[in-house]
Amino acid sequence: MVTRSQSGKLIAALHGCLLLWLGIAPAMRGAEPEPAGEPFRLREGSVSLRVHGITETAWEGLEQMLKDQLTLHGGGITAPLADDLAFFTRQHLLRAGWPEAEVRWNIENDRIHLRAETGRPARVGALAWTGGRVLPEDEMRRFLLRPALEKEGADKRHPLWVDSDLNSGAALLTRRLRSEGYLLAEAALTPASEPGADGLRALAIEVKPGPQFVFGGVALDGAPDELSGEMSREIAQTPGQPFNEAAVQALERRLNHIAVSRGWLSSVTSSEYHLGSQGGTVDVTLRMAPGARARVARALPHEGFSRGARRVLEAGFREAEGEWYSSKDTDFLFRRALDTGMFARLDVEPVIQPGNPEQPALADLVISGEETKPRTLGFEAGYDTFLGPQAGVNYRNTNLRDTGVTLATELNWSAAGPLGFVSLMDPAVFNSSHSGSVRLAVETFGLYEYTRYGSSLHAELARRLTPFFSYTAFFGASVNSISTDTLSSEETGPGTYTLATLGGSMMLDFRDSPVLPTKGWFLSARLETTLDVMGSSVGFLRTDLRGAWHLPVTKKSRLTLGGALMSIQGASAEELPVDARVFNGGPNSVRAFAERELGPLTTGGTPLGGTSALLGTLEFSHEIYPNLEFAVFGDIGSLGRGSNTSALDISTDFRQAAGAGLRYKLPFGPVRVDYGHNTSRRSGEKSGMLHVTVGFSF
Repeated sequence: MVTRSQSGKLIAALHGCLLLWLGIAPAMRGAEPEPAGEPFRLREGSVSLRVHGITETAWEGLEQMLKDQLTLHGGGITAPLADDLAFFTRQHLLRAGWPEAEVRWNIENDRIHLRAETGRPARVGALAWTGGRVLPEDEMRRFLLRPALEKEGADKRHPLWVDSDLNSGAALLTRRLRSEGYLLAEAALTPASEPGADGLRALAIEVKPGPQFVFGGVALDGAPDELSGEMSREIAQTPGQPFNEAAVQALERRLNHIAVSRGWLSSVTSSEYHLGSQGGTVDVTLRMAPGARARVARALPHEGFSRGARRVLEAGFREAEGEWYSSKDTDFLFRRALDTGMFARLDVEPVIQPGNPEQPALADLVISGEETKPRTLGFEAGYDTFLGPQAGVNYRNTNLRDTGVTLATELNWSAAGPLGFVSLMDPAVFNSSHSGSVRLAVETFGLYEYTRYGSSLHAELARRLTPFFSYTAFFGASVNSISTDTLSSEETGPGTYTLATLGGSMMLDFRDSPVLPTKGWFLSARLETTLDVMGSSVGFLRTDLRGAWHLPVTKKSRLTLGGALMSIQGASAEELPVDARVFNGGPNSVRAFAERELGPLTTGGTPLGGTSALLGTLEFSHEIYPNLEFAVFGDIGSLGRGSNTSALDISTDFRQAAGAGLRYKLPFGPVRVDYGHNTSRRSGEKSGMLHVTVGFSF
């Protein structure tokens, strides 16, 4: 069934196709679309109005004007009202770029009908610039035409001629000239009286820049002594720069921000200067009234937070209490609170307590925001070149029983076997700024010629002490057994063993992002001692060192240099359980080899590992599309199996890889596809390896 409205549109479309087929349809570059068949409707009070013959774009500006006229009228439908609406509609269309617009009116069925014939729109034609040329012509054109060009579907060469857009553009151009110190600048527009035969209307612009003003000497009075050096460096960049009021106000804001961010929360900065009539240098005096410096009195989480969230926030911000307020320190505590995963949004505002102005100021940190949904159930599936296809289910509660403690559980299946764990994490252990966690895991690992069954308990205490430094102390215990019908005891190590581990780690991290770094460096160290427990005859000392430096080359390119050293002392390789040994090869080491496979293998392909590993990598990456990078890299590394158990024994049998890859950046890190070619290939080895994984190698 075709309605009346639909049939009208269908006939119009067929008519247009026929004209095009005959070759007589009008064709104008940038012509406006034909007005829609359906009229636009408006009702205000007792007056019903229909407007015919205009486009949706024209209606967007016209609708409010008609509403205003009907509101002012306040009566019923009359012929004078209809005539006024037709007049104002025509004036609106003329200003909006339709110089041939005509509007007729009539009253039918208790409605006012306005019927517009817009004709051909006028467009901006040639621009003729006269007067001073203090800016490039292309730049002046961009500012003048910006309001017209920013409209959806605008013709970039000849936008619609709309008086209000051109007047707004002239004001923008004037502001741009004044930002360069031409404080008396003007831009006068002289349009051609009528559009040409092609619908283009020429425009002459006379630029009157006037004299230029620049900053002369800048003096500062009243700044706290502690900030005088930093503020002097800020001011030193100003003399000789173009002078304008906005630049003075920006300088006031920057200096005041320095004071407020360091604890002078009531600081006010003003300025004095005198302008001559002939331009030249302008001396400025800045006067600061800093007030009293504020100390943090207490952290005040909003009452809308849950009891557990308030506990975490109060503990996390407690170390700021009694200290001078610093936005840098507060921002660090703010980010540490977000890292708990309990909060979707946080806002921290220092509020000065009322008191004696002669006494040091006290400020409360008022914390508001929004908590994340505490309970989540997730399902995941993926593929890894080491573990193969993976699938899992996980449950997480970030505010267990309203205590602020996070409960996490996960059950995961892969080609290696099932892995399940349950963990508890308290981001405010004993209401302190330390976080603590306990994790119980059960695992079956059967990827090679043996199967290991293990259960483990791991506990750690951690603290992010500064934005760049964090440390961890940990303790763990595990019970393991190895089953194999192929490997010897020297190849697998002890068949049944219990490990008790005690150790710590630290990290210095000056990267701009821990998951998507583009610049900066990090250095991490981990020391772990494993004790002989329950007669398993397994005890050793393990040291891991890692570091990387990310160096921007261009805005879209980056060079990364990374390295790692891992060693075990106190036991030979044969005395160690096979999964406790050091390995090399894989997506985060020498990428010409599969995971763990740089080094000796059994005839069945089981990696035997060693007691030391050395790794170096150099990578160049370039963004070829937003969030997509192409990279080339070179890796070098070795694996040692020395029998000296009391000293570090690094192998000099280095293996190399050269390759390329793609990285697609996601919020949790890049999805990385790398192919590493084995440049030191030996008999029986593959020519290279393809790796698919998540995260940077360093």
